[in-house]
Amino acid sequence: MRERIKEKQNAYAAHSNSTSEEEKEVREATYKAAKKLVKKAVTIAKNNAYERLYQKLGTREGNKDVFKLARLREKRQGT
Repeated sequence: MRERIKEKQNAYAAHSNSTSEEEKEVREATYKAAKKLVKKAVTIAKNNAYERLYQKLGTREGNKDVFKLARLREKRQGT
């Protein structure tokens, strides 16, 4: 995933540094494709993380984590 993010950053830098309109259009298409791949990779990573969290919460030790999450959420809303 980090390689894809780096590719997206490089594509954006190339797009913003392009001078001619034709070059800009080509590099914009490359950037949009890289952006789409990164977005998909992030979504997959988030889904995997949530799945692990839900599996952990289903265990006895996960019950303690429920209260930790509740406290964190309450703390965030308070500030």
